[in-house]
Amino acid sequence: MTTTLVIGFPVLAILFIVIPLKLKASFSFLLIFALGIASPFAVDFVYCSVLGKECKPDALEAVGFLFLAISVIIISSAIYAFVPKKFKQRSIDGG
Repeated sequence: MTTTLVIGFPVLAILFIVIPLKLKASFSFLLIFALGIASPFAVDFVYCSVLGKECKPDALEAVGFLFLAISVIIISSAIYAFVPKKFKQRSIDGG
């Protein structure tokens, strides 16, 4: 359950940021990549500072950050790729 929340919330947050911006596909994927890299730090901040859980430094924390970032980037990119084009593209008339 915790793993689902730790991966799910950043994925949803990234998609709720990227989709309404309606950028070109390359810029959208670049933004997903950048936000995916930042997501482990946001999760760590929420888990340790906001929720007040006791966080101890660990040698494997960097591996966990890397795994979380990669999984969030892959899942967000896959979901973004399957979102219908009408949600991702700007309309020609500006509306």
